[in-house]
Amino acid sequence: MCFCDWLAGFLVSAWYFDYGMEGKLIDKVKLENGLVLQLYDRSRRVAEGRWLVSLEAHIDIGVKPEYFEGQGSESPSFEVIRETLGEKVTNDYEKTRNFIAETEKDEVLKGLKERFLNTTLTYFSSPNFPRSIILSRYGQASGNAEPWTRQ
Repeated sequence: MCFCDWLAGFLVSAWYFDYGMEGKLIDKVKLENGLVLQLYDRSRRVAEGRWLVSLEAHIDIGVKPEYFEGQGSESPSFEVIRETLGEKVTNDYEKTRNFIAETEKDEVLKGLKERFLNTTLTYFSSPNFPRSIILSRYGQASGNAEPWTRQ
C-alpha cells in the first residue's frame, strides 16, 4: 500500500467519523441520582490493521427545579437558568487510544470502559452532580466561567 492510498483511506474514515458516525451504544448505566449514563464505541479504522479506539460517555441532564431547592440567594434563580439553558444540558466525555492493532482493539475498549467506570461512577452518581453541571453550563453560557480544558 502506498502512502497516497493510506492517506485517502484515512481522510475518508476521518470524514465518516466527524460527519455522521454516532457510534454504537455498548452500555447504559442507571445512576443512583436518576440519570442515565450512556457509553458508546466510536472506534474507527485509521490504517490497515490499525484503529483509533474511542469510548464516549454521554449523560442528558434535565434542568429541573428540584436541583435548586434550598440554594442560597447568591445563585441565579431556576427561572433564569432554565431560560438561559433550555430544558436539558448534556455532559460528554471521550477517551481515545490511537494506532491500536486490530487484534487488540476490543480489549483496549474494554479497558477504557472499566477504568472510566471505576474512576467516575461515584462522581456521576452523586446527588450534587446534576446541579453542578447545570451551574457550570450556566456560567459558560452567561460568560461568567470558562469551560475546563486540559492544559
